[in-house]
Amino acid sequence: MVSKNVFLIFNNVLRELYRCQTYGELGQFFLPMLKMLIPFRYASIMRREEGVSPVRLVDPLCVPTEFASAERNYMRFADDDFTGWLSCCRESTIFRESDLVGEQQRLRSTIYQKCYQPFHIYDSLQYGIVYNGTPLGALSLFRRREDGPFSDDELFLCTSVGTHLNQHMATLLDRLVRRQDAEGYDLPAVAARYGLTARETQLLELLTHFRENREIAETLQVRDSTLQKHFQNIFRKMGVTSRWEIMRLLLEGDTHP
Repeated sequence: MVSKNVFLIFNNVLRELYRCQTYGELGQFFLPMLKMLIPFRYASIMRREEGVSPVRLVDPLCVPTEFASAERNYMRFADDDFTGWLSCCRESTIFRESDLVGEQQRLRSTIYQKCYQPFHIYDSLQYGIVYNGTPLGALSLFRRREDGPFSDDELFLCTSVGTHLNQHMATLLDRLVRRQDAEGYDLPAVAARYGLTARETQLLELLTHFRENREIAETLQVRDSTLQKHFQNIFRKMGVTSRWEIMRLLLEGDTHP
């Protein structure tokens, strides 16, 4: 039975969740409050990158913020993740990593050694964010050995919060599209600020209409390898690692001179 104190914290977590008006605010308001309900050493939310197959998680929001370096490394080695199927599930799924894989295999894995070993991670709780059968991203909570394991009660609490996170995450991502349609972007100003070439600006315009890579390549009449080089140049100039981070800059007003 949930105690009165836990119930009050649970309600505060939901209040902070629904307070979030943008994807980025999940890291500012929701994750810190979630720590009061389910203690963790590190946490992240990552979202699925649109228009990319297979599914790829990008744009990590982390607590504390320095943990973002681990999740950026994860993006580089995601193909080696034995729990990567979580981001492809059509229904919300939750598990403790230690329940799936033995300690030695876990600690010797590429993902652990390249991403999480510097933070002395021992175990994680993973929750797949899904709405109406569409995978949206993942919530990950991490602990060190001295923090102790995640309990069954904590898995239950995370699942309970997750039912709200699923819906609100869908709302936030949908809001990106609706705000883009309503507001538009001053792409010449963005191009001037970041030193984008004419071709890169053209690619950015197609990106704001949520075109897939194949459509963009056909419109620009370039090969996929050339398109990827353009993307990498834009990412480098704008200081981002994914197309969703570009959209966040545009929608949250961080591109104005």
